[in-house]
Amino acid sequence: MSTISTITKIAMAAVALAGGTALMAPPAQAAGWSCYGTWDHRNITLPGKPDIDVSARSCVYKDGNTRRARIQLKWEPNLEGLGGVRFDKFSVQVRLEQNDKVIAGNWCDPRDALNGDGGSDDCSTSYVGSSYQYGWTGDGKIVYNVNNDGLGDYVWNLHGSNEVKTAPNGLEAGDEPEPEPLPDPADTPEPEPAQ
Repeated sequence: MSTISTITKIAMAAVALAGGTALMAPPAQAAGWSCYGTWDHRNITLPGKPDIDVSARSCVYKDGNTRRARIQLKWEPNLEGLGGVRFDKFSVQVRLEQNDKVIAGNWCDPRDALNGDGGSDDCSTSYVGSSYQYGWTGDGKIVYNVNNDGLGDYVWNLHGSNEVKTAPNGLEAGDEPEPEPLPDPADTPEPEPAQ
């Protein structure tokens, strides 16, 4: 018998003799976000104004039995400080899904921020508790209307996140961190000549 199981049995016996109840915690699980591997990207043409580059990706959070979905958003106008009103509408929908069934959702409106300088924003669902371990993903879409283009709303469906689930070892699977980018060769100094 291992030392840990012997200690556990002794502790539980002591609690039982004292007339109490012992609660055993499950093994610790890694918590974190799992995002779609690459950012969805659009260069949005703006009539009479510099275009804007917008990127978004879907993510899902899992910590034990707690789940949440998030859309990460970042944008960069092609020329800072110019543009005025770019969008009449810019709405982000985020969905927490379990096996493609919507469990929680939210709409966010970062339009005022996108009409300003470059930046980033997040749109998240509420936290949801569930002991079901498999099939959890984040998903969403963006609905936008370009100012003065006369074409109405555009719908941009985003790629869903990777699934988070519990691996057989009790740790989260599908939550690998993004790799560090490789250094730019232009930033690498030339080697000094041998003397």
